[in-house]
Order: sequence, then structure tokens, then C-alpha cells
Amino acid sequence: MRTPLPVAVAIVLTLAGCTTGNSSSAPATTTLTVAQWTNPGAIEFTKRLNAKFEKAHPGVTVKLQSTATANGAWAQLSNSLLQAKSVDVLARFAPTQGGFPPEYTRIQPAGAAALITAGQLTDLKDQPFMKNYDAATQAAAVGHEGGVYGVMAASYAAAGAIWYKKDLLAQYGIAVPTTFQEFLDACEKLKKAGKTPIFLSGKVGMQGGIWQGIENQLLMKGREPAESVRVSADRAKAFWDGTQKWTDPIYKEVGARYAKVMQYVVPTASGIDQQTAPGVWAVKTDDYPFLVDGSWDGLTIQQANPKLNLGFFTLPGTDDPAANRVAFKPDLTWVVPVSAPHKELAMQWLAMFSEPENYQEWLRLTGSLSAQPALRNTGLPWMDWLNQHSEGSFTQLTPPWTPAGAPPDAAGPDFYKLAPIGSDSLETILSRSASAYAKSAGR
Repeated sequence: MRTPLPVAVAIVLTLAGCTTGNSSSAPATTTLTVAQWTNPGAIEFTKRLNAKFEKAHPGVTVKLQSTATANGAWAQLSNSLLQAKSVDVLARFAPTQGGFPPEYTRIQPAGAAALITAGQLTDLKDQPFMKNYDAATQAAAVGHEGGVYGVMAASYAAAGAIWYKKDLLAQYGIAVPTTFQEFLDACEKLKKAGKTPIFLSGKVGMQGGIWQGIENQLLMKGREPAESVRVSADRAKAFWDGTQKWTDPIYKEVGARYAKVMQYVVPTASGIDQQTAPGVWAVKTDDYPFLVDGSWDGLTIQQANPKLNLGFFTLPGTDDPAANRVAFKPDLTWVVPVSAPHKELAMQWLAMFSEPENYQEWLRLTGSLSAQPALRNTGLPWMDWLNQHSEGSFTQLTPPWTPAGAPPDAAGPDFYKLAPIGSDSLETILSRSASAYAKSAGR
């Protein structure tokens, strides 16, 4: 999944001398420096929420900082804030079930998982505002050993995410496909009509969403959504033990289906940059019916072409409609460091964020799937399909653990090099990944 063009928005709460959350106790010159990365809609929301917070806390000023995640800028900023022990509320990517390596791997946690295992984040499980959220989803996203160390506020459909132009599909009498064959038939019909069915940025490997979407649905076929965590864990253990490998039949099937879809991709995909892809796709209303991109880019698409009749669905990876469900990836998660100088105010900010009226606005501006069971993202027409299919959605599967020093393709087939964008055959990339994993595991 591509990380949305994020911007760090830090809420660095540096409330000098303020030891309680009561606005009456705040000194007149208190500065609330606040910290987050996200898409433009989320930045706009944070500005609005900060204004509300200032109004509710006379004497407190919220300072908003920002930086991009590109070139390690966000990592540098967030790390410096943590080292300075000056940040009270911090945005992190949810570690999900793939963040905590089992002991048998001897791999050290990274990112938010490393902060949790090091005891650097506050357990929010018993905070009153957590009652607004689905407990199981929060535990899967940012839970560890009974604690819940953040508020997973945003999640997106990523694997197999497809945007489409409603008017263009209607022009050719095509309904939203519910099976893999229906999707191929739609692409073939559009191709015969002189259209290029699928637009994507091959420059950053967005075609990976096609592979991952098919893989997720085939591996989860016949299983309950809640089993996704166990499916990921079982697969990881099987790879580690050598009882499963990338040349197994299931991955040959994934690859074969991926290759069928890729024949309908724009020929120039390898040169298309992700930063411009959504806008280019949006303004070309007479071609490119489908766009492979995460659901986070809705605002970007709408800003590029406000008149576009926009739709969204998940690529059906199987020929069983019931098995073609949404795989979502937990994303932006608010955490409170143990070193936060003003925890009570941090909790009040999170409580305000979590109020249904405010969180509903967050959903509208970010295009996120809702983490609060009582709410749905009803402010965006293209969210209708996701809302209707959220009941059976499951957490996106994580790749198997790879031993320290393993080459990148040990963690999964290098589909970026697969024809037609690359020059390698399916057999080549599967064999190469299987060999890389076995070698790195000492087999």
C-alpha cells in the first residue's frame, strides 16, 4: 500500500507549568504544540479541532507544525519530539498484528511496536473515550498483551482498491463487478471499445495492490473476518518452518490471476508517478475507467475534478462473490508517550477528537473507514459501496517474517518486475523469492 501523501501535523503539547486538564488552571501563555502526518483533509480537520480545543481551554494556544513523510522527514521530526520528551499526542502508523515478532524469530520490533514493547506509550484501554470505538479493531491495530496503546483513528481499503468512473461504466452498460471473471469481462469489453481499462502508477509499484488484493481474498476464502490475524500468524510460522513457500500452488494461482488483470493496464504505467496519478486519471473523463489506488485519495481525486461521478469498490479476486470482501489496513493512530508532560490535557484532546460529531467530520474529510461502530462515513457519495460492504471486512494480511539481512524479495514475490511492466516471468519471480527466503533462513 502506498502511504498517502502525508503531512506531519504535530500536536506537541508543551504546556509549561500546567499539571491538570482544567482550563482554569492553565497559565495565560500556554502553548499547545500539536504532532500528526496525514492527507490534506486530515490537516484541515486538525486545524478545526485545535480551534475548538483552544476555545474550550482559554489561555491555551495550539501551534501546528507540518512536514512530509518523504525522505524520512516525518521520522526525523517524530523521533526528535520523543527524544525531547515534549510531545503529548503523536500520530503513528498502527503496528497491527504484524508489528510484534514472535520470540522464535529473534527479530526486534520496529516503529510503534518498538515503543510499546519498550514501555514508552501509555495504555489507553480504560480511557472513557475508548468506549466509542470497536474494541476488537483497536486491539488488533494497536493492542499488545492486554493493553491498547493508541486510538486507531483511520483505516483504508488498500489491497485491491479500485476507483471507477460511474458515467463511463454506465455508457457501456457495465455494473460494478462482483466476481473475478466479471471484472475481466468488463475490462475486455472496455478494451474492445477502444478504452484503456486500468490506470495506475507503476513507478512506485501501485500494481502491488492488484496482487495483494487477490492474495488476501484467496487466502481468506471460507474464513471469518476475525480469523485474519490468525491466518497471518499461521502463514508466517509455516514460512519460517519451511512448510510453506512462495512456489506453492496458492501463489501460482495469485500470480496467474494477477497476470490476467495486468494485460489491461495502461502501457505507460512504469513512468507514471503516484503524486500526479489521481489527478491525471480524474481529468481524463473519456478513458481509464478504473484506477488502482487506496481509498485515502478520494479528496485528491475530487479536488482534481469536482464534477467527476466517482465510485469505489474492491477488486473481486475470486469467482465467489461472498469471498470478495474488503481488506482494510489500519493507518493513522494517536498515541500518548509515557514521557508526555501533560497527559491529562492529552486525554482531553483525544476525548474531543472522539466525540461522535467531531469524529464524523474526520471521516468526511479523510475518507477513512469508521472505527466507531455507531458511525458510518456518510458525507462522501463514493463511500456508499464501502459502507455496504464493511460488515464482512477483515484486516489486511501481513507478509511472513523474514530473517535479519534477508533480501527484499524474500518477503514476497517481486511482482514489480513481472511482465508487462517488468520483464520477468511468473515462474522466475516465484522461484527467486522462494530461494531468497530459504537461503536467508539457512535452508
